[in-house]
Amino acid sequence: MMRITGARITEQGVSFSVVVVKSGTLNSPSRDSVADGLPLDFPRPVILAEQANGGFQFYGRDDIVDFLANLDPSQIPWEDYEIS
Repeated sequence: MMRITGARITEQGVSFSVVVVKSGTLNSPSRDSVADGLPLDFPRPVILAEQANGGFQFYGRDDIVDFLANLDPSQIPWEDYEIS
């Protein structure tokens, strides 16, 4: 079992997931493979979120990253998930 923090979001008809990753993941060459390890019930695309400077830095589809960057992190419906 692995525990992750993330959110499943539908905004303006687009469903996607946001998943919190460890510091340094966004600069790692393996960052694109992180989403592949998530269960298929996490809507695609998957956006990676790394905590930085009291907020988050996001990686993924540009339009969704721009949307998330304009939110306060408290507006994202974070939940803890256990995945195997």
